Amino acid sequence: MRILESAPERYDFGIRLLSLGRINSVYGRVSQLARGPDTLDLGCGTGNLARRLAARGHRVTGVDLSPEMLDVARLKAPPGAALNWVQAGAVELVDCFPPASFDTIASVLMFSELSPAERAETLRQCHRLLRAGGQLLIADEVRAGTFGRRALQTMLRAPLAAITYALTQTSTHAVRGLEEEIAAAGFSLLRRESNRLGDFTLLEAERKEARDGVGA
Repeated sequence: MRILESAPERYDFGIRLLSLGRINSVYGRVSQLARGPDTLDLGCGTGNLARRLAARGHRVTGVDLSPEMLDVARLKAPPGAALNWVQAGAVELVDCFPPASFDTIASVLMFSELSPAERAETLRQCHRLLRAGGQLLIADEVRAGTFGRRALQTMLRAPLAAITYALTQTSTHAVRGLEEEIAAAGFSLLRRESNRLGDFTLLEAERKEARDGVGA
């Protein structure tokens, strides 16, 4: 069994290390933007974002593939919080929820763990599960836009990623073309917030009505 699954508390340590301690501010910004009230935290891990969303009055469903992660999330959840936990993979969402179940779907550092085909299917399912005008929030690592920035991204990230993986078995891979993938799934991009290097971005998009099979 992977170290990540047998000791999920190492996930939090690994994500803090990979993000150079910025992950808490990312959770804060995502929870600030989330409209709710019915919100899906996709790839919720140990529930850090889900708890913030619940504290803001959202009815939150956290989904993660790892039952060990969800066990930790349940232990961390404050008593009486409007939190529900579901074990499922990202491409299994439509098997768990009926169409138009959520006002907001949020995901932090999960799409960088998926293959291009998995990302496309996950986005298609997100479109189906959102209500009309529903909100999609994705915060993740992306490929920097210019050759110079990509070279700097590789130089800075490689040793940090190697140390993180050695300690925690946690790793992610920068996504290329995420905005285009979101648009292809039937969403309109509303907001893009990136760090100075351009290797991490927060994207806010809105569900468009399906046309000609797009996003259906």
